[in-house]
Amino acid sequence: ASLHPVATPCIDDHMLQESDFTHEGCLTFEAARIVLKALYVARMGRPDLLWAVNSLARCVTKWTVAADKRLHRLINYMEHTKDWVQTCWVGDNVRDCFLMLFADASFAGDLTDAKSTTGGYLCLVGPCTFVPIRWICKKQTSLSHSSSEAEVVALDAVRRMEGIPALLLLEQFQDTLRGGHGGIAKPDPRT
Repeated sequence: ASLHPVATPCIDDHMLQESDFTHEGCLTFEAARIVLKALYVARMGRPDLLWAVNSLARCVTKWTVAADKRLHRLINYMEHTKDWVQTCWVGDNVRDCFLMLFADASFAGDLTDAKSTTGGYLCLVGPCTFVPIRWICKKQTSLSHSSSEAEVVALDAVRRMEGIPALLLLEQFQDTLRGGHGGIAKPDPRT
């Protein structure tokens, strides 16, 4: 199949036939290798790929024609956006920076089990600073009954897994720059 420009890394599952979800795909034996390479790219610098890659990673043990089509779409997108890079800039002292955490959720985005997906983005921000630090895309374990519930689950997960640990680290770093020792005892100058 040829590669052509596409606007998104995901294919709309409603465009797939029902038989696509039951028949074994052509890439059954190569799928894990290809998907893990794409996952590396997504985790290192392309958060726009995470949802598509994660949904494919959940399919490697039961690869179908639908997964073949999804992977083809992802590779098309990656090929035609390979020049996209993540940029950041730092122009402030760390004392003048703070963390910003964004959380979002899809509601019942998975057609097979109607579970939602959590998304999060953690950045270091200042007047002249913007540095993406971490991003997350994770299928929720519970079944939400509304989009509001899915959003609350996402906010809790992102805050707990990414926000609090990063806040503790930033506070310790800022304390060290202020002259404190971040909980480490000062050495005795007499010794």
